[in-house]
Amino acid sequence: MTAIGFDFDHTLGVDNGLEREAYYRYAEELGRPLDRGDAQARAGIDALLARFRAGELPFAEAVAVFGTSHGIEAELARYRSICFDLVDELVQPVAGARETIAALRERGVRLAILTNGWSPLQQKKIARALGDDAIQPILVSDELRALKPTAAAFEALVAALGTDPADVWYVGDNPVADVGGAIAAGLRGVWFDWEGLVYPSHLPAPTRRIGALRELEALVENTTAP
Repeated sequence: MTAIGFDFDHTLGVDNGLEREAYYRYAEELGRPLDRGDAQARAGIDALLARFRAGELPFAEAVAVFGTSHGIEAELARYRSICFDLVDELVQPVAGARETIAALRERGVRLAILTNGWSPLQQKKIARALGDDAIQPILVSDELRALKPTAAAFEALVAALGTDPADVWYVGDNPVADVGGAIAAGLRGVWFDWEGLVYPSHLPAPTRRIGALRELEALVENTTAP
């Protein structure tokens, strides 16, 4: 093993619904508060976020659609600012993330993050969860103009790590975007199943399955031993 790429959200860190919470707080700020117990309102926000994350809706347009649907004038810059302000409050590392990264770096393993999302929010979330410069480089889909699970996103990761696809293990919690995308691009896919989910039967099986990040230390040792 020469290199490991990581997903971020729900792999190395959790943001506790930061972007959804930002919409709620923005609506409150503009005098149109939404009931957090309203399942329909929550589903509408989640659907909007899903369309943005799937690349179906540009970020600025997603914020505008939110405003229109709730009768408010939503400004992109203000929504971004609210998201940034929530990072320190909501973002936390996944158990074992910092310790695992430190151990892998000590072993000389090349590390990188490939994450869907928008800049510079993802960078700020990563710094909050892991510390400044814990992993470099950080590749974010909006800067790459390529979303996981497309091959282009993983090709950018391989290029940043400076090695062959077969020598890169990509670790993520999402079977489709992370594991399936990595394997289709010629990488090795490690499914981080820390939430006890069922792996979809129609996808190629992960190269490895782990239930805790610290298991990566043994994986590195086993795959680099003579």
